[in-house]
Amino acid sequence: MFKLTPLTAAILVMISAQAMADDSLSNQSQVGTANIADVKQTQAPFSTATQTQLGQGNDAAAVQDHATSVITQDAVGDYNAGYAEQLYEDNATITQQQIGAFNTAHASQSLGFGSPNSALQQQQGTGNFSFIYQDSQNGSEGKTFQFGDSNEANIEQLYEGSGNSSVITQYGTANYGTAEQVTHNGGQIGINQAGESNYAYGDQRNGTGGNITINQFGNLNGSEIWQDSQLASQATVNQYGDSNETVVDQSFGGNNTAAVTQVGNTNAIYADQFESVNSTLALYQVGNGNVHYTYQSGDGHTLSATSVGNDNKVYASNWKGPQSGGQFGSNQRATVTQAGNGNIASFTQDGVGHVMTTHQTGTGNKTTVSQAESYNELYFDQNGSDNILISDQRGTTNLIQGSSNGTGNSAEFDQSGTGNQAYTAQLYGSDNMITVKQADTMNVAYVTQGGTGNIANVDQSGVTQTANIQQFGSANQATVLQQ
Repeated sequence: MFKLTPLTAAILVMISAQAMADDSLSNQSQVGTANIADVKQTQAPFSTATQTQLGQGNDAAAVQDHATSVITQDAVGDYNAGYAEQLYEDNATITQQQIGAFNTAHASQSLGFGSPNSALQQQQGTGNFSFIYQDSQNGSEGKTFQFGDSNEANIEQLYEGSGNSSVITQYGTANYGTAEQVTHNGGQIGINQAGESNYAYGDQRNGTGGNITINQFGNLNGSEIWQDSQLASQATVNQYGDSNETVVDQSFGGNNTAAVTQVGNTNAIYADQFESVNSTLALYQVGNGNVHYTYQSGDGHTLSATSVGNDNKVYASNWKGPQSGGQFGSNQRATVTQAGNGNIASFTQDGVGHVMTTHQTGTGNKTTVSQAESYNELYFDQNGSDNILISDQRGTTNLIQGSSNGTGNSAEFDQSGTGNQAYTAQLYGSDNMITVKQADTMNVAYVTQGGTGNIANVDQSGVTQTANIQQFGSANQATVLQQ
């Protein structure tokens, strides 16, 4: 703790005496080490407080109450701290600028339900910390810009509010940025990071119409978005680089949308929409060795997963393992598109009225689909060679329909229940295989193959089964077993 000399205290009293009138102005300028500047303006509309410090270990504090005014704090040096607070403010502004290392900036705006307020923090250097706190605001904004390494930026907009926005921009390595909005309507959060080993966190809870966008450029970055009990909200993550990771959780809400794009190699996505209604999830990965896990439960969800590259993996699962989880509830939609070589997709749908569509283009890709209960549909197409599709449908009135073009492709379908249908075609290729297994009653299997050396196997057990196999070409083989 720094102590003031009598002379310094007297100067501060003269310069920064509390203003009690309209249009008041307070200017404080200090050069040196371990200085303290303090000003308070109360019941003073259209007032201005300006504090400038040059040196190390300096502290500046400015408080305005019912002032509708401006606070500006500038510091050059290391280990400096700036605190600015505005209460019951309308259309007020806080600006804090710091150049150096290990500086701290704290801005607070509370109880400002009138005209929008704004807080801006700019820091250049290493190891700096910034914090913006806003509560009970409408149309207010908090912005933080940091240039350097190992910096931390935090923005909190709490309690009721509407139309507020938070923006964090960081350039450098090992930076940390977080923004949070609670019980907000139409809130906006944006976090932008360029560099390596950065981390971004966005959180919106118990609100409506929120939007969180995270953009990261570089390698080894991580991002998390949590939208808990939100309605009609959107989460967007864009990551460009290698070995990046994204977590998106939209649970206990409805009509939410999440979109994640990753361009690079060995990236990972974890997306969860739990106990929600009519939500949409779009995942897009370009590169090699990428993986993503997703889990949806509720009604009326839509999932779109796209992988472009080699050795990518897509799992409709929870975050604990590649084979558990999936889509649960009713009327879910899932589309998986894979282009490249050696890709894997594994999906589970449990409930009524699900629709699954899978597209494979390339070599050595494998898709596994499991659907349970009734009125589920699977549509597929394979283009390339040595691709594998395995489908398991258990229940009643399910449908499989699709085609395969290329060489050495394999499709295997297992349907158990009543009134199931399988329509499959392998055309314009050779050495392809289709296997259909159906149990119970009134099932239908149609298989069409064109080319050379193809194999079709249909195994039906039960009553009133129908099998229809058509093969065009040479050295093909068809086997039907009905029992």
